[in-house]
Amino acid sequence: MKKVLLSLVFMFMCFSSNAQKINKKFLEGTWETEFHIVEFKTISKEEFKITIVIKENNKQIDVISYKFHGDALYMETYYKPNDWKAIGKMIVMDENTLVENVVSPASDLLIYKRKKIN
Repeated sequence: MKKVLLSLVFMFMCFSSNAQKINKKFLEGTWETEFHIVEFKTISKEEFKITIVIKENNKQIDVISYKFHGDALYMETYYKPNDWKAIGKMIVMDENTLVENVVSPASDLLIYKRKKIN
């Protein structure tokens, strides 16, 4: 039931005309889900670094590529220990909350909360 409700919220946010645009400056800092810690950091004008770590085992998930498009951030990730690739679409719910729809062998809807602004 929780996933159905979260999916409906995600769909509503995707079609909302007032959706906030996601960008590098907005994302700067540390965000957490129940399972992950994500840090977004601008290194230079051309370089933006995304680091994803699994809380349970402190292993990193590699970010293969990312793209900002409209009101979303699309990421392709790879987790080497189990050879999983995933594609995620991340949108802004409010200034301290992100929602990511993940398509992978373990598809899920993740809610990120802002923990620290760089």
